[in-house]
Amino acid sequence: MDEQFIFRKQFRQVLAIVIVVGIIGSLGAIFFSKPGSSRIWASILLNNQFFLGIALGSAFFLAVHRIAWSGWHTVLERIPESMTTFIPVAFLLMLLVYFGMDKIYHWSHSSGQDAILEGKKAWLNIPFFFLRLVLYFAGWIFLIRMMKKNSNLLMNSGDLKYHNRRKLYAGLFLVFYAVTVSASSWDWIMSIDAHWYSTIFGWYVFIGMFVTSLAFIILLIWFLKRIGHLVYIRTDHVHDLSTLLFAFSIFWAYLWFSQYLLIWYSHIPEETTYFLQRKENFRIIFFVNLGLNFVVPFFGLIRLKSKRQLGVAALVAAFVLIGHWIDYYQMIMPGAVGESARIGILEICMTISYAGLFIYIIFNSLASRPLVNKNDPFLEESLNYES
Repeated sequence: MDEQFIFRKQFRQVLAIVIVVGIIGSLGAIFFSKPGSSRIWASILLNNQFFLGIALGSAFFLAVHRIAWSGWHTVLERIPESMTTFIPVAFLLMLLVYFGMDKIYHWSHSSGQDAILEGKKAWLNIPFFFLRLVLYFAGWIFLIRMMKKNSNLLMNSGDLKYHNRRKLYAGLFLVFYAVTVSASSWDWIMSIDAHWYSTIFGWYVFIGMFVTSLAFIILLIWFLKRIGHLVYIRTDHVHDLSTLLFAFSIFWAYLWFSQYLLIWYSHIPEETTYFLQRKENFRIIFFVNLGLNFVVPFFGLIRLKSKRQLGVAALVAAFVLIGHWIDYYQMIMPGAVGESARIGILEICMTISYAGLFIYIIFNSLASRPLVNKNDPFLEESLNYES
């Protein structure tokens, strides 16, 4: 149970090359294609939201299992725990949005002649926007750090008081996250289309975060097993992760359809414009989004045998990650950039650089401690788990 992941030199070099190539490709696209400042800043926001969502979803995965005294996930909990280490980096990258506020958020430079934006000015103003941003990240980082700190102390001493403290901070995180995941989605994504609103938008974004975190956990398990680690993760663990991915992909589709159906049925102009813009100007992406995020996981994981095969689950997870990147693209780019938005070299290269940085941070965290907390009171249950 003292298995250690070694962040090998070749892994570091490959990820460093990926990051550099992504940055160079992004800069090349900016200088030669001249995509426009709105598209550049919107791409930064898109990728930061996507990878931040994976990190926050993994923190939710940990917290909800700890508060429920769940034991089956114990042998793999170091993976989502390491994924949360991206959040402080996401905070620093999110601060960059300040320099592109007027290119993304139309309310930030409202002339005062728009009655709707004037009515929202108490909430949608730049100082309060960044004050909330700092509060969101401060709460997330502090509570997640306290959960990890007590995991470390439990690993070193075996004193069960640290296990109980993890549960306490997990509960506090869930309460704080329940409020801030909705509020932050209103601030950072929904306010791009400031005239539009949806009462279930926070839920919709939250489920997307959780699904992407599950998909990334499955892919990391597949990779680590390929290089000889995590031999104690059983088919039963894979089955449960696949079941969660299957179930919450269906729930994502339910929320997507609920939001679309109610807006279509009520036919109120200030609500329908959001979907009209995306369905008419981004028609292919509109339906690809549904296909990758619902059709693929539904039919890919509906059979019991598929859920228990790590290779199949990892393939579905890869498609789901691409699908939810497209979902974030559809939420952000049409409102920020308009009809000129497209998936080009800039968006692809920037995503590659973010992905390289994200994985580098995760691997660095995984290498810092053993892959299993041998003093966790639920370890024996997890090692012998049968689904």
